[in-house]
Amino acid sequence: MMLRILMPLMLGITLAACGESGKEGPVAPAESTAIKIASDSIAVAAKRLVRPSFELPAVVEAVQMARVRPEISATIREIKFSPGQMVEEGDVLMELDTSAYQAAYDTARAQLQSAQASQVNANSNWDRAEDLMPKGYISQQDYDGARAAIDSARAAVASAKAALNKAELDLSHTTITAPFSGKISKSYWAIGDTAMPSSPNAPEPLFILVSMDPVFVTAGVQLEKYHEFVLKRKAWLDAGKTIPELEVGLKLSGGSEYPHSGVFEAWDNTSSASSGTITGRVLFPNPDGLLLPGNNVTLEGKVVGGINRIVIPQKAVLRDQQGEYVKIVDSSDTLVRRNVDVGIRDGADWVIIDGLEVGDRVVTAGAQRLREGAKVAIQ
Repeated sequence: MMLRILMPLMLGITLAACGESGKEGPVAPAESTAIKIASDSIAVAAKRLVRPSFELPAVVEAVQMARVRPEISATIREIKFSPGQMVEEGDVLMELDTSAYQAAYDTARAQLQSAQASQVNANSNWDRAEDLMPKGYISQQDYDGARAAIDSARAAVASAKAALNKAELDLSHTTITAPFSGKISKSYWAIGDTAMPSSPNAPEPLFILVSMDPVFVTAGVQLEKYHEFVLKRKAWLDAGKTIPELEVGLKLSGGSEYPHSGVFEAWDNTSSASSGTITGRVLFPNPDGLLLPGNNVTLEGKVVGGINRIVIPQKAVLRDQQGEYVKIVDSSDTLVRRNVDVGIRDGADWVIIDGLEVGDRVVTAGAQRLREGAKVAIQ
C-alpha cells in the first residue's frame, strides 16, 4: 500500500529533478479538460414582450338550427323557397291543403253558435225558475233541472270554444313560416306529398333552417389545459390581478384570415370521456354569410398588448422523470442542471415561468450528452 503511494511521488520528484538539470528541457503544460461548446449552441436567457397565443382546429356551428316538421297531416300544395335561400322570420315557406281543416273550423264555429243559443235558452229558463220557486209555482225538481241545464249549457259553450280554437290552430298550421331568419336547405318533401308530424314512417323534416349571423365556432380543449386555465384564472382573480384581454380570430381553409374578431361565449356543460376534452364556444359576427355551419377552421387566440417573460429556445428544454430542465453554464464555467417551469410556446421559444434568471447561459444543443459538473469552454 505504502509502495503504491510512494512510487508516483518518487516519479514526480525524479521528473522535476530532470527538469532542473536541463537535460530534458521544459515540460509541456497538460491539456485542458474543459468541454468545448460552440457559442452558437449557447442562448442567453432574456426577457421580452410576448403575446401568448394558441391555435386550435375548430368547426363552425349555427347558433340556431331548426328541423321544421308539420304540426298536422296534410298534402303539400306549394313550396315558396329555393335551396340555400336566405329567409326572414315569418316568411311563408310552404302551403298545405286547407280543405279538411277549413271544414273542421266551419263545423266548430257552427257548434259554438248552437251551444251559445242553447245557453241563452237555459239562462231564460233559469231566470224564470228563480222567480217562480219562491212563490211555489214550480217544484223543487223543476228548479234543480233548470239549474243543471244552465250549468250544462255553460259547459257546452266552453267545450265548443275549445274545439273552435283547436280547429283554428290546425287551420293556421297549414301555412309553414320561418321560425327565425337564416339560410334554408332544400325541401325534403315534394308538392303532392302528404306531410305529417314526425314518425317512423316520416323521419325527414320539411326543411332545415340555420341562423347565419352570428355563428358559433367550437373547439375541443384538453381537460388538463382547461383545468390549468380555470385554476390560474381563479388564482389571478383572488390575488386581485387583471386577466389579460384575449383577441380571438379565425383562419379559414386555405390560410386566409377572417376579417372579424370573436368573443368567448362559454364552455360546454359536459366533457368527452373518450377524447378527454371539453368544448369551448366563441361567438363570431357573420354579416356576409362567409362562415357556413360545418366549416372546418382554425381558431386563433392572442393576448392583447403582451407580457414580459423570460424566453429560451424550445430545443434547450429537456425532460426526464423529474420534469422539464435545462443545462446552463454558471459563472464559474461549470455545467449545471436547472429544473424549470415551462409556460407557453412563443414561436420557436418556450416561455419560462420559473427556474431561470435573466442572463443565464443555456445550452441549446447536445446538452443531454454533457456531464453535469464539467468545466466548459465556450468558443
